[in-house]
Amino acid sequence: MSVRQLLAAMVILATALCAPASAETVLRVAYSDDVATFDPDDAIILFGLDVSRVLYEGLVQYKPGTTEIVGWLAQSWSISPDGRTYRFTLRDGVTFHDGRKMTSADVLAYFRRRKSPSLPLSYFLDGVKEMSAPDPRTFVITLTAPQPAFLDRLASPWAPKVIGPGALVDHEGGDLGVGWLNEHADGTGPFKLVEMVRGQRYVLVRNPDYWGAQPYFDKIEILIVPSINQQMLMLERGELDIVEHGYPFDQLGKLPPGLKVDAHDALGLEMAYFNRTKALRDPAVRKAVITAINPAGWLTDVFGPFATPARSLYPKVMINGLEPVTYPTDFAAARRTIAEAGPVTIEIGYADQEGPVQQRIAEFMVSLLKQIGVTATVRTIPLVEEFSLVNNLARAPDIFIAQNYPDAVHPATQTGVFFETGAALNFFGYSNPKVDALSAEAGQITSIPERDKDYLAISDILFADGAFIPLADIKDVIVYRTGLVDLNTRPALPWAVDYGTIRRE
Repeated sequence: MSVRQLLAAMVILATALCAPASAETVLRVAYSDDVATFDPDDAIILFGLDVSRVLYEGLVQYKPGTTEIVGWLAQSWSISPDGRTYRFTLRDGVTFHDGRKMTSADVLAYFRRRKSPSLPLSYFLDGVKEMSAPDPRTFVITLTAPQPAFLDRLASPWAPKVIGPGALVDHEGGDLGVGWLNEHADGTGPFKLVEMVRGQRYVLVRNPDYWGAQPYFDKIEILIVPSINQQMLMLERGELDIVEHGYPFDQLGKLPPGLKVDAHDALGLEMAYFNRTKALRDPAVRKAVITAINPAGWLTDVFGPFATPARSLYPKVMINGLEPVTYPTDFAAARRTIAEAGPVTIEIGYADQEGPVQQRIAEFMVSLLKQIGVTATVRTIPLVEEFSLVNNLARAPDIFIAQNYPDAVHPATQTGVFFETGAALNFFGYSNPKVDALSAEAGQITSIPERDKDYLAISDILFADGAFIPLADIKDVIVYRTGLVDLNTRPALPWAVDYGTIRRE
């Protein structure tokens, strides 16, 4: 090689070394709790909902920022005049993450899996009589009776999402693919799951074959960081881009430079359940306790401007009642009731995963109850025990407080999940035939004003019985680094942004 050639080679090498590498765009997120699975049928996912919706897609979804139902994997649909048959026309050109083209036969196979009684979310398809795939792009569902809430159920964040044959056929494993899907994913979404390290991190990468618009980010990294204080420090230092849940409400008004807050109306309703089998079995005592725990005494201190007094036992995004709930306010009468009842001691419980906010509410309640002569204590309840409170009411707390989310925007999902006899989150086993009958009636009404009149009547009955106490409508609050846009939050999707649309300006 000549000297001239050597010098030219050195210039080329130096230029290559100095040239900027193509930067990979990465969104970094933290969860406070680990993710058991992203399998859309096998768990009620809270942390991880945003991941689930970019791995898997359903037939329909809520349009960002609204309660309007729009197509997703279904390009369009029609409903028969009797309200029982739904005919979906599927999008063309959709592929699963393993490269196979999606057809209606795959959708049918998946929906049959979701309907399996062994899966905890099979109830979403209760009332489905028949399903068929008459041609490659048509999927048909026939109900045993009309369900005005059916499309809302299909738009729920926990609704059926289509899983591909890579999981349901190749890795069926005798357990409907549950074992394989605990560590893998096979959906149609804009991201693929490539790394899953339990208790530490999850990594998604952009799906180059996605049928829709390509996402901005090449990669999503999710870290498990149990401490919200640690998450806040990492966000401030630029080691995270978003804190989706748990940022202290009292610090939202003084965010460090470079951070912004997105506060939107979701379906979060702060509610108190009353265990009416022990200290609160006397209606007069219940009324006295309701007088004391009136949210007017603590709402602003806990949530600042990010909550408003509840208008009913339905989130205001679902039914916007005319006025806030009217609480009894006669503290003198409440004190007399407690004095006549003798010593009254109650226990307030809340789920451990809800942490500081519920603890703060409980502490305010303890202080307010003391003013009417009630001695109150506070106990955290592990999530695994929350769903079994009804099985041992003698050991359950007298009041359980929680920020609850129904399955979807339709009020039938609030009543059916919390208030009806035997409902999954009816923690203290409340049962009222009148409520059940009104719920059944309202569930068949298509006129929204008439429907909501029945549901608000249910709310009045439950409050008057001292069974479920509506406290506050809570805004969903996300803190993120300046420069991120198009978060595209949805009212029915708690603690989540749309990883498929979020981008940097």
